[in-house]
Amino acid sequence: MKNFEHAAEVLSGLMEAQGLTAAELSRRTEIDAGILRAIMTGRQKNISTRNVMTLARYFGMSMQEFIEKVH
Repeated sequence: MKNFEHAAEVLSGLMEAQGLTAAELSRRTEIDAGILRAIMTGRQKNISTRNVMTLARYFGMSMQEFIEKVH
């Protein structure tokens, strides 16, 4: 797991741009909605490599692009 300081604001912004809720993103990516909400509220700054890869792919980015945004 990596620590991403800006994950909450970046993920929230990406979701807002597409009109997604945590529940909808969870359904589409199969990432637990509780984990997504914890990231979005800043309670969780550590994101597993699997979830980083899944989120990057969902939002049309490479893992490196996503990591650079949230780091």
